[in-house]
Amino acid sequence: MPSWLGPDVHEERELPLAPGDYKVTPGERWTVTSLKTGETIYQGVGPVEVLRRRAPP
Repeated sequence: MPSWLGPDVHEERELPLAPGDYKVTPGERWTVTSLKTGETIYQGVGPVEVLRRRAPP
């Protein structure tokens, strides 16, 4: 997620489901919604991406 700290600073949040289980809706306020529960996970500044968890080094 973007951050108010600056354009090169990003926030990350671990989500419990697979990336395909979320819908990202762009707009003035971007939203990320769980397709399984209908819960709004994020609503705010965009752009937003839902990515797979990185493999441990």
